Amino acid sequence: MTQVAVVGAGLTGLAAAYYLEQSYDGLEIDLYDPQPHVGGWIRTDTSRNLVIEGGPDSFLATKPDLVALCEALGLGNRLIGTNSQVRGAYIYWNHRFMPIPEGIQTGVPTKAKPVLASPLLSLTGKVALAKDFVLPRGTTDDQSLGHFLRRRFGNQIVDRLAAPMLSGIFAGDIDQMSLKATFPHLLEAEQQARSVYVGSKRRKPAPPSPYLKRYHSVFLTTDQGLQQIPEAIAQHLKHSHLLLNNGVEKVEPIAGGGFTVYGMQGAKRYDAVIMTTPAFVSARALPFLPDAATNILQSIPYADLAVIGAAYHSEDVPMKTDKTGFLVPHQTGLRMTAVTWVSSKWRYPHVDPLFVLRAFYGRATENILTLSDDELLNLYYDEIKKTMGISHAAEYQRVFRIPKGMPQYIVGHLDRMQQLHQYLQAWPQLFLLGAFEGGVGMPDRVHQALVMAQAFGPRMGLEPKSAAEQGLQ
Repeated sequence: MTQVAVVGAGLTGLAAAYYLEQSYDGLEIDLYDPQPHVGGWIRTDTSRNLVIEGGPDSFLATKPDLVALCEALGLGNRLIGTNSQVRGAYIYWNHRFMPIPEGIQTGVPTKAKPVLASPLLSLTGKVALAKDFVLPRGTTDDQSLGHFLRRRFGNQIVDRLAAPMLSGIFAGDIDQMSLKATFPHLLEAEQQARSVYVGSKRRKPAPPSPYLKRYHSVFLTTDQGLQQIPEAIAQHLKHSHLLLNNGVEKVEPIAGGGFTVYGMQGAKRYDAVIMTTPAFVSARALPFLPDAATNILQSIPYADLAVIGAAYHSEDVPMKTDKTGFLVPHQTGLRMTAVTWVSSKWRYPHVDPLFVLRAFYGRATENILTLSDDELLNLYYDEIKKTMGISHAAEYQRVFRIPKGMPQYIVGHLDRMQQLHQYLQAWPQLFLLGAFEGGVGMPDRVHQALVMAQAFGPRMGLEPKSAAEQGLQ
């Protein structure tokens, strides 16, 4: 038997174990995690017959690996899309809710009329958009996403639209985020057409995902919340042992091959180790790496996040909630970054009639978790009154704290990852996975695990099962 340790029982680690089991015979896998539950930051509160997510609330149907995994797990009939009657979101600006103009994609306008008609931008801001048609091509070197967009379109559209939309994905500072590591197609559009607007419109759309037609929605979730997915993976593991409440303190290579993994409950030898922990945890657990590799891992910043879920009687919500929620630019002076109107966005079956929302806190430039839960709730109640006019206390509320929950892809990220992999070539039986590379979304995590499983056999000298035996698409 080939002994494999997977460090971390979040979505990446669980998917890694699942795909290894599907792909190869003769594996015995141990999954280590210091928490008492699987799923990492994927947490769903179903108290009061509500569905309140403490982490992500959806995933893209356009990225097929996670949907395919859900169907393989028997969750296909549990997948639901967003409410088809509700489209778009608002920006909270100048004490008003203004619709995000149609055609804004990755912060870039792809339709002229909606953005020119929007009250979000002043005349000066609208005139600045024309820069994109006259400016020459810029450098092909990596640069910050914010710098790129400001140069092409001006500050207003970045501060009022692009930053709240794109920073919400990464909880990051748009003026520090790597263009090449986040939205490289914008740079490609500029280089190919000189104008990002023109290049974006010329860009050929990706082949349509078959799941879009099947589920009629770009965004999907499960009918009782996303925690169903990691729990379902764990239940389908046949040759893996979940070692919960058992974090890994360090990993040491063994002369002649393999590793010793020192868990909180003892040490064990393994033929291969798959790390799926945050970069700073992996750096600490792998003391044998060269200093340069350790420095790369330790240099990746992470943002703290807080999510507040709250449920109200509908009569206590004084405004119309006809979109999915609203985004809050940093320049408003508010500390909340966004609010999702859960009861408008989703149609969960068999749920309480209370109106549910989620408020998000945490920017890369602040330490939101220095506040206690009570202080976070006081901040929330103050800002939800200022924005939505809600003055009543919630019938139910829950604070989710996510310390160092979101890795930041800052300028030069891809080059640093390339350097890291060069250092790791000395240990072919060591695999480093995690959201610090390859994307932070749930489908990205599953895709990374699938790619790892495909590479595992050649690196370990193992023959994969036949396609029929694997049952993988």
